[in-house]
Amino acid sequence: MAEEKETIRIRLINIRHPFNEAPDLAVLVENELGVKDNNLLQMRILRRSIDSRQERIDFVYTLFIELAVPAISAQQILARGDVEPYQDPQETAIQPIAGIRTRPVIIGCGPAGLFAALTLVERGVKPVVVERGARMAQRVRDVDEFWKSGKLDAESNVLFGEGGAGTFSDGKLTTRIKSPLKDRVLGSLVRFGAPEEILYLNKPHLGTDQIRRLISRVVKHLELSGVAFMFNTRVQALQVSEGRIRGVQAKDQFIATETVFLATGHSSRDVFHLLENCGAQLETTGCAMGLRIEHPQEFINQQQWGNWAGTPGLDAADYFLSYKDSRSNRGVYSFCMCPGGYVIACSSRQGELLTNGMSAYRRDSSWANAALVVTVGPDDFGSQQPLAGIELQRQLEEKAFIAGGGNFMIPAQTARDFVGGGKGAQVIPACSCLPGAVHADLGKLLPDFVHEPLKRALMHFDKKMPGFIDAGTLFGVESRTSSPVRIKRNPDTFHAAGLSGLIPIGEGSGYAGGIMSCAVDGTRAALCFDKNQ
Repeated sequence: MAEEKETIRIRLINIRHPFNEAPDLAVLVENELGVKDNNLLQMRILRRSIDSRQERIDFVYTLFIELAVPAISAQQILARGDVEPYQDPQETAIQPIAGIRTRPVIIGCGPAGLFAALTLVERGVKPVVVERGARMAQRVRDVDEFWKSGKLDAESNVLFGEGGAGTFSDGKLTTRIKSPLKDRVLGSLVRFGAPEEILYLNKPHLGTDQIRRLISRVVKHLELSGVAFMFNTRVQALQVSEGRIRGVQAKDQFIATETVFLATGHSSRDVFHLLENCGAQLETTGCAMGLRIEHPQEFINQQQWGNWAGTPGLDAADYFLSYKDSRSNRGVYSFCMCPGGYVIACSSRQGELLTNGMSAYRRDSSWANAALVVTVGPDDFGSQQPLAGIELQRQLEEKAFIAGGGNFMIPAQTARDFVGGGKGAQVIPACSCLPGAVHADLGKLLPDFVHEPLKRALMHFDKKMPGFIDAGTLFGVESRTSSPVRIKRNPDTFHAAGLSGLIPIGEGSGYAGGIMSCAVDGTRAALCFDKNQ
């Protein structure tokens, strides 16, 4: 008589194999657990990372496994330290919206606004999306022209337009937030054509090329679902009565509504001024500022992969560096690292210049760049006014524009020259910059409370990665890592304090940063905004 079997569903961690081999994962699992091939009913990758801390570089997996095994074997497997019972992720309950008399308006077509729209459609409501910038195809042409000639369209650029600022980025999908909605967002992206690997890679990314295609598909889907889009349309005013939103003046059209999802990002500075006059409560919040550094990608690969650098199967290496400056008590860290990418000039206003990093999905350029930024707090802004942090950003960006020659060329300096106080040769090595770079004394662009900790951090990083200074070129300025303004909101309903019906979401709200956290923020708000109404 055959032994009766018990079905168990488990989460198994730390299954590994050399990165340059492609073994059958099922065989690895069977050997590890001591089961036969007919015991394995299902298997799925939950997470894959890479471990380069030893001489051999490994892919490391966390797996979902369903087994049918004898009861004694089930007990032995469940008693292992690398096994735990698997529980299916809790499904998010989607409740229809009742009692809405007017269509919600979403201001901004970035990840926060688009995922708010997707969620509202699921709840049976078809919002109106207002975006100051252009559709994707026109926006790409406008940005290419900006990098080619220095001609800036203040409404259609790297920061404004369909997809938001993340459209011209590395497309990272990593985030520190702990939310079950992350899986929901990733699943949605896969349904719109993102590679399935984003569901399990430890550091998933899309690149600017994949993002552009995905965003266009999301917008088309929403249009077919009845969502109305108004591109090239700038919001000029919010109509408010008795502390509640009553409508939106968008260009020459007035839209009556009682619900506005404000998803404008942190670069729509005019919106903060508009909110001040409408009764919303704004407050300053900490951010980070500094420069962007670039190295040959080969240098980073050698630092991270050692003798394995250049071996087929290894992607362009990345890094994260951090430093606590004992003199100033400030943190300094790398941010938005773009392997195989480009340093790009950004602006949303004539006379201001900032930098960012961008890469394609394949990350196949010869260069690697990252922001190196210093923590900055409200006490550094020089004023207690809510928009004082924006004014500090503006001052740095105006200096960078002038230092670059007034045509959006990026001011640059070798890292060695920067650390040495600007006494080196005034030469800029080859670089990836779009549109290009010119030499400048970057120390003069930064306030001392950023300049000095950054120099000390570079010397610390050079000990961690020998040659980091000599192989690096710095570019200025990196000023908009996050919003220095927060719009106070109710944590349960997401409505702005002092202005019912206004729902600030995404980076511009001061509560999110990056593609994933903004998408999650927009989703949460669209799920919760009508609570207790």
